[in-house]
This record gives sequence, structure tokens and C-alpha cells, in this order.
Amino acid sequence: MYKILIITLFTLFFNNFSFDHTQNFEAKNRDTIPQIYLPDYFNQFGYVHGRLAFSPNGNEAFWVITTSRLEKRFIIKKLNDTTWSEPENSFLNVNYKETSPCYSPDGQRVYYQSRYNKDDKEILKDLDIFYRERKESGWGEPLNIGLPINTKADEGRPWIGKDGTLWFTRNSESTKSDIYYSKYENGKYSEPIKLNGNINSVYEDTEPIISQDGRYLLFISNRPAGYSKMMNLYVCFKNTDNSWSHPECLSSYLKIENIWFPSISYDGKYLFFCGGFPTEKGYDKSNYYVISTYFIRNKQINFMNN
Repeated sequence: MYKILIITLFTLFFNNFSFDHTQNFEAKNRDTIPQIYLPDYFNQFGYVHGRLAFSPNGNEAFWVITTSRLEKRFIIKKLNDTTWSEPENSFLNVNYKETSPCYSPDGQRVYYQSRYNKDDKEILKDLDIFYRERKESGWGEPLNIGLPINTKADEGRPWIGKDGTLWFTRNSESTKSDIYYSKYENGKYSEPIKLNGNINSVYEDTEPIISQDGRYLLFISNRPAGYSKMMNLYVCFKNTDNSWSHPECLSSYLKIENIWFPSISYDGKYLFFCGGFPTEKGYDKSNYYVISTYFIRNKQINFMNN
């Protein structure tokens, strides 16, 4: 009975919040502070730390929990107009450290990071970006995205833009992680381009998320002078010459400590993220948050006017 109630509440909230784009909702919530997103549902296992990725049509979502005490890789599905499934195990494999799922714009592929080694499944390899294609019977076999994206370094944290451009991170010897992008042209990915020093630093710069119009970029970083002593959420805006502005710390606006795993709904209207400091038990005090992207779009307009 309790599980049915949770699912019903999740359905009502999801239908009326995440994918209800009425003007009344937009006007009411565009200037609000971040709201904890369905704690009765997403906090049911006691730990919240991992990407929450909704499909473009809103009919399913991948839900990752990755903590020292609990590792889960769920998928939740919309069964009909009024009912969502309970969390089920997805194809993402805990043993291969598979996380950071994201959908292609048409919803027919899911990209993710993995240490899967097809030559020896008992030995984990460097971190690579994989994808699976949607089939009539479910999801197909894991496919390594290959060169020029994957190298002997660690590549991960994929996000696919509306135009098919792949945004991801690559670790190097000199930095913890840097942000790259690769355009999808003529049926293949181009040589990745590393973003400039405005965005990449000697610190950890990760979780790149590009807006639907490609005009702003979100990422998280532990660089100094942020709102949180751990990870902070930043935004950069694209200049008229296609360069990127200096990062602005959004955590200072959101007032949430240690932000991780940002994502934007595929209509571009909502920002989701995970926030909260770990305790001695792990991420048992963290939550998912949601807020309208109105405040980012407002900053973008001010940036363009200046």
C-alpha cells in the first residue's frame, strides 16, 4: 500500500511538474528557490548521489545511486498516463562502474561511461564512453564509441546536445578532468576539442551539460572561491564569436552545498541536480533538487545585453 502511494505521488508530481508546461506553472515557479524533488520516492533507499536522466519524451528515466554504502542502477518507466513503475534494475552494470547515462535527442540511444573490457570481462579497463541502441525487445549490446573519443585516458560524463554534439570529460596527467566536445558529422564524431582555460582549470571540471539552444554550458568544479568547499555548479555563456564567457558560480544563487549531477529537461525548462555533503554514513543527507531554468535564461539575457 505504501509503495502504491509513493508511486501515485510520484506520478502526480511528475505529470504536473516535470512535464507540465502550462503558463501558470511557469509564472508561479520561475523565481523560486530549488525544491527538493520527490524525497519520499528518491530517498527511499537512504542514499542520494548519482545522475537522474529523463528520456526526451518523459516516459522513462535512468536513476543512478553511487555511494560507498549502496550502488544501484535503476530504470523507472511510465506505464500509462497515471502510473509509474517501481524502480527496476537497468542494463547499467555496477561491476563495470557504469554511470552517467544520458539519452540521444531522439531517445533511441543511451550513452554512459564504463570500464567494460570485452576481451577480458574479469579485468576492468580504462574508463570509456559506450552506448546502447533501443530495440523492440529492449536495449541492444554495449557498443564502445571508439576513436577519436575514447583513448588510453579516462573518458566519461557524456552529454549529447540537440545537434548531436557529444560533450564529455577526459582525464590527463596534469589535471583531474577536462571538458571536451566532439561534433557528429557525416555519420561519425570529429576530433575532440578541449575547451579553453576559461572553463578548464588545474582542478576537477566535470559533468558538462549543454543547453538545448547551445548557448550556455553547465559544469561542476572544485576550483577555489566557489560557494561550497566541495563541488559547485557553474555556467558559461556563448559569445557572438562562439567563445565562452568566464564561468559564473550558480551555487551562490542556488545556496546548495556540494552540487553534483546536473541535467536539463529536454524541453530546456527545468534544471535537476543532486546536492548535499556526505556524512560518516555516506550521502544519506543528500537530495535531488529541481528549479526552473528561468534564472539561467534571465542571466543569459543580461549577458547578451551587456
